[in-house]
Amino acid sequence: MIIQNRSALLQHGNIEGRRIVLDVLEAALAAPDPYPNVQRVVRLERDRLIIGDPALSDPPGRQPVEFPLADIGHIYVVGGGKSAQRMAEALEDTLGDLITDGQINAKKGDSIRLKRIHVTLAGHPLPDEDSVAGARRIIEIERSARKGDIVFHCQSGGATALTALPAPGISLADLQEVYRLLYFGRGASM
Repeated sequence: MIIQNRSALLQHGNIEGRRIVLDVLEAALAAPDPYPNVQRVVRLERDRLIIGDPALSDPPGRQPVEFPLADIGHIYVVGGGKSAQRMAEALEDTLGDLITDGQINAKKGDSIRLKRIHVTLAGHPLPDEDSVAGARRIIEIERSARKGDIVFHCQSGGATALTALPAPGISLADLQEVYRLLYFGRGASM
């Protein structure tokens, strides 16, 4: 339940009307949470890892892909963004010990909720040294993947700053200046 004072709000006035409004608000506030959708799309059934859900596929109706657990080498979870940690949390709760390693970059100020996957709290909306360090770790993990391994990439809004890795010859300060100009100077959407 997201609305913490629901019972107090339902103690007076038009109680049935308030109940309907609170139900609508609860549904609207819960809708953007990626956790339940990730759990619908990634699941374990018997000795198989199943990825996909016809109702959530693009195009609609695409059948899930199934992997026998015995054929999977390692499972890695990487990514960044303001909702990436919540996506990775769903993967941790679904896959548990099957996850070999992982790296998620989340926004400074967030609490760390992951147990198996490493979290770096990084700069947003401007990238910082932690954004770069976490991005480097993501690349290390991705480069370690081999045939038979599975890499889940969790990405959401904010990933451009949270997982910034300047190209050779471009400094972090250069990149930060570009972000300042685009975000704050021009109001660009990333």
